[in-house]
Amino acid sequence: MAGTSSRSTNPGQPGPVRRRLQVALAVLALAMAAALVSTAVETFRAQGSLDHWLLITTFTAERLLPLIGAGVIFAQVPLQRLPFLLILMLLGGFSGFAHRDVLMQLLSPLPAAPTHFFLVGPIACIIAGVLLVLPPTLRFWPGLLLMPVLGASFALAVDLSDPSLHDRFYLPLAVTAALWVVLTAGVIAGSSAAPWTAIASRVFGSWLVAIGLLYGGAYMVSKYTVLTPPPFEQPPAPTGDTPGFDAVLKSFNRWGWTRPAVTGETR
Repeated sequence: MAGTSSRSTNPGQPGPVRRRLQVALAVLALAMAAALVSTAVETFRAQGSLDHWLLITTFTAERLLPLIGAGVIFAQVPLQRLPFLLILMLLGGFSGFAHRDVLMQLLSPLPAAPTHFFLVGPIACIIAGVLLVLPPTLRFWPGLLLMPVLGASFALAVDLSDPSLHDRFYLPLAVTAALWVVLTAGVIAGSSAAPWTAIASRVFGSWLVAIGLLYGGAYMVSKYTVLTPPPFEQPPAPTGDTPGFDAVLKSFNRWGWTRPAVTGETR
């Protein structure tokens, strides 16, 4: 997926080691895609729609864009450095699941964070975008610091996007879907080593930063909608010694203190 340690004779094509790796990863991506599609088919056959598909919240722009950015980052990292960034992102993801409450407590002081999934979507977009904006040769060392944070934001996004009541199949499916997006983006982005790919990735990174800042800023400046109760009608002015019970007392005066007899019923 990454920059190769063995160069190809064609500068626009990956080296032989990287080509073999890409073929293996492409086969894995196809197998994962088949598994995810099968879950959608089963849901549609059982319910007639995908409204309650467990992965309905996974394939949204806010979730997909930073995952695609992570895949492009991995695709353009030199092959010998790829395992370090990949392991750091996975460790960050594990820590995000294990320390979810701590992360939410850290993010809760941000304006409107609790009502917008603790802003993990914009945060992930900004982190992935910042790494992509850098030249490919300068991404590794900042990535050592930012990849664990990116993995933790992915994990928190998966956990907070659960559309079910803690369905036991949701977490493995959502993690598989996230890894599939990263893997597919990496295979596609790494299929060419042409110089224009580095420029395109930096442009995409600038878009991610802009999108993260735009959505994050819009969330933080959004105002809460306060529900105002409807006005209450003023009660009628009291006319006697028992205000509010005049109609009830008039009924008692009319029928007496015993329930009136129904037709066919004796008192």
